[in-house]
Amino acid sequence: MSVTIRFEMTRTIKATPEFVFEWWTDLGPDDAKLVKPLKRRVIISRTPDKIQLQDEEQMYFQRMKLDVTVTLDRPYGWIAEYDGKSARARSEYRLRSPTHGTTILNYCTAIEPNGFFTRLFSPLAKRLIKRVFASEMSIFIETLEQEFEGEKISHPDSS
Repeated sequence: MSVTIRFEMTRTIKATPEFVFEWWTDLGPDDAKLVKPLKRRVIISRTPDKIQLQDEEQMYFQRMKLDVTVTLDRPYGWIAEYDGKSARARSEYRLRSPTHGTTILNYCTAIEPNGFFTRLFSPLAKRLIKRVFASEMSIFIETLEQEFEGEKISHPDSS
């Protein structure tokens, strides 16, 4: 029996879609400093349309290594696909801009846990996982908005 954990979040970001896209997809080893579950990130390869990386995360006492493929759909969004022993996941990020200088980010994810105990406890863990993801997203957005403001101050004609 397959158990899939699905959830969706929509957030408003005070930055242009171009800045949001470039900031969020500029993946690198320093990303592990931003959020607690991510312990290590290694970039395997990068092309204009695709980024291959390996993440090491720890969530609720479980350490996971994930092979990640990020497919870029510039400038409208990207898809991140995760493959690990404990789970597989597919996260889709879509951007739209209702007003100049504001971006709506729609995030959808589907997580398929592997293993009997992982699947057994998945329904109980869904709320906790969503809370971790929402917290991470808040940290990302706050940092992104601060950097966007700094960019506007240092380059006032570029926004």
